[in-house]
Amino acid sequence: MSNCHPLNQEKPLLVDFKQQRATLALFPNAPLLTSLNSGWNGIHFEFHQQPAHDTSEHYLTMHTISIALDAISSERWFNGHRESEYQIKGTTAIIPAGTLHRCLWQEEVQFMFVAVDPMLLVQLGTEVATPEDIELIPHFATFQDPLILGIVSSLKDELNSTHQRNNLYVEQLKTTLVFQLLKKYCSKKHQISTYTDGLSKPKLRQVFEYINSHIDSEIKLTNLAKMAGISQYYFCQLFKQSVGTTPYQYVLQLRVERAKQLLKSQKMTICDVALACGFANQSHFTKHFRKLTGMTPKVYWKDSSVMSN
Repeated sequence: MSNCHPLNQEKPLLVDFKQQRATLALFPNAPLLTSLNSGWNGIHFEFHQQPAHDTSEHYLTMHTISIALDAISSERWFNGHRESEYQIKGTTAIIPAGTLHRCLWQEEVQFMFVAVDPMLLVQLGTEVATPEDIELIPHFATFQDPLILGIVSSLKDELNSTHQRNNLYVEQLKTTLVFQLLKKYCSKKHQISTYTDGLSKPKLRQVFEYINSHIDSEIKLTNLAKMAGISQYYFCQLFKQSVGTTPYQYVLQLRVERAKQLLKSQKMTICDVALACGFANQSHFTKHFRKLTGMTPKVYWKDSSVMSN
């Protein structure tokens, strides 16, 4: 396999992951898992298994973070500059939008990537930097970032699950990812303030009331942060300081507590309880109910029936 393309190579590809089948312009096989139809805004996830391959030179329209899942030797080019890489599970490469990129590997590989809309980086980053100071720089696959690996693995797990309703969870993950990129991988390292005093009691009360009144429907991080008058990142940070858990975990616990009350009443089916408490379906409900209570809704419902007789 040749290590360099001929000088008369065709014009580099422009690849937009928001388009159907976009990665087939780069790789022989379609992704094993994709977030394309998940309704996730501002980010895109794919999980791949690919044979030995040499990609065409290309530009991406989204900032892309690629993570190896196998030990592999590879070569990568950024704007014509080549480096050899030895990747192990968790090794990460960062390919900013608009960077001329190419990658070559000579054995079958598994990898996953998350792509971030450049506008999302600017929108979420305006609290810590001006737009002209938000410049992501290329990073060869020579490092590991446990936080990024955890976030991208969680996105993969979310897509693998049987439901598609945890947008609050996905919003938390993508907000944390963006701020990690701003802190560590931009041309200027942006200082992210840390607060220790939590949300004010009036703001917290307002957020609690909103969550309680919308427990049966989708709750968005953007709405919660707007209510508190702060960015999504700082809202997550301050909420956890005030409550001891993330917004997503708090909503989940509240939904399960509401479900327990409805199951005890014996007036609704388990499926109806799931929907009334904001779960996507009965499978989604059962998964989280068991995780928080140690039993399935059906067992809890039967136990409640025995206790009431």
